[in-house]
Amino acid sequence: MRRLLLVAVACLVLAGCGEPVTGGFLYPRQPVCRYQGRQATTLVVLMAQAVPTASQLPCIDLLPAGWTVSDIFVRNGRARFSLDSDRVGAHAVQVVLQRFCTLGKVTRVPSDQPGTRRYQEVISIEPGKRYRGAVYYLFPGGCVTYRLDFRSNEQARPLSEVSLALGFISRDAVRQTVSDYTHGRLQLDPPPATTP
Repeated sequence: MRRLLLVAVACLVLAGCGEPVTGGFLYPRQPVCRYQGRQATTLVVLMAQAVPTASQLPCIDLLPAGWTVSDIFVRNGRARFSLDSDRVGAHAVQVVLQRFCTLGKVTRVPSDQPGTRRYQEVISIEPGKRYRGAVYYLFPGGCVTYRLDFRSNEQARPLSEVSLALGFISRDAVRQTVSDYTHGRLQLDPPPATTP
């Protein structure tokens, strides 16, 4: 956790010495995939450091109308954020990144994200009232879970919007952004300490 804080503080300090915050990848408060021509944001960097084995990081590609981001939480070993919808409810989607997932009664389906394996699970359906399910993406060093809780008679449209809203960015791309933005002064994954 200390390393996460150091990188966040260093990014903010370096932003004052270089480009303004609004001109770089330090977009406040949202884990977007791209901002002003750069890949990743500060939150995506923090997620990458929270799960240092993850080769892919979840992010927001395009937020459809009526959807907002909430409940962002990052700590060692886990990161999450939620998407709220004005039609299917608050915390309609909870996105969780961690090293391992515990899969329920899943079905493997073709993945819409390169370099990942995708599984889906239907947890419960209350016709006309509520749909609960999960989508799991497995990839080297990590797993992302979309926990779905749609409080509505709609299912197909919100699922389609979630697919449009969420994407992934590779750790390599985040690593390159951090290096470019800080002119090589900071690295996403510092080399391991050597023992004398």
